Amino acid sequence: MVKLEGLHVVTGAFGYTGRWIAHHLLKQGAQVRTLTNSIGRDDPFNGKVEVHRYDFDNRKKLVESLKGVSVLYNTYWVRYTVEGQGFAHALAVKNSKKLFLAAKEAGVGKIVHISVANPDKAPGWAYFRGKIIVEDFLKKTGVPYSIIRPTLLYGRRQDVLVNNITWMLRRFPLFGMFGDGKYPVQPIYVDDVAKIAIDQGQLTENALVDATGPDIFEYKEFLDILSKGMGRKNIYIPIPDWLTLMVGQFMGLLLQDIVITEAEIRGLKQGLMASSEEPLGTTSFEEWAKDNGENLGRHYRNDIKTRKYVK
Repeated sequence: MVKLEGLHVVTGAFGYTGRWIAHHLLKQGAQVRTLTNSIGRDDPFNGKVEVHRYDFDNRKKLVESLKGVSVLYNTYWVRYTVEGQGFAHALAVKNSKKLFLAAKEAGVGKIVHISVANPDKAPGWAYFRGKIIVEDFLKKTGVPYSIIRPTLLYGRRQDVLVNNITWMLRRFPLFGMFGDGKYPVQPIYVDDVAKIAIDQGQLTENALVDATGPDIFEYKEFLDILSKGMGRKNIYIPIPDWLTLMVGQFMGLLLQDIVITEAEIRGLKQGLMASSEEPLGTTSFEEWAKDNGENLGRHYRNDIKTRKYVK
């Protein structure tokens, strides 16, 4: 394992993807700093990661927090501003631009930016539009960059989407499936994304890469792998999108969370969670489900309650 030199900054190291990028950086001997809004969360790094608060409205302070940085790994996004008060992708775009300009002024060596798979093919949803705007802005800053587009992330305790799917599979033998379930998904383990990000950080050339796992499954097959991993047998019932949304809204009221959106359903059915590029991830989703099935879906992970919504 190559020892990494210099100072590396990870945005959101107390979150999901950023946490595992930081963990792997520390394993390689890097000096790591995080920019975060999650001051006061339990520290998974035992003080080994230097913590700075985001301050997007203080340009000088933001630049200062990025001086001397070899690589900036950006996982920053914000889904909501205030609990339960809708999406805030415009704010995420505005702050991402401030972050990149501050990185340029600070002389950051390279920016590794975590985006999303197939944003240019996505439904007309602000999340995907925002991701494209941020990608295009980064390309124009003049700072060397790598843009990483993960498909369907899974693994580790902080996982929301796959964890909550397994939570429902564990509790409901009859499981509503979007349409015929024949659309492709290509899940990638979060540690694989972290390793890809760190590898890209060591390259001098600009790059745009999809981060995908080694196997592509039909959605129905994907669900079946999770069910079998938990030792369960589910029956999948194809239901129309409108009914899925109604059930999702009802579940959201019970759980006080946003369970599913129309754009997420359309994106999945259009095959946006798979890629035609050569897979860079190596972890087998099927083997992971077998090894972790006993613990999958034991607790619902509430995305709204987990996050701290700070402007």
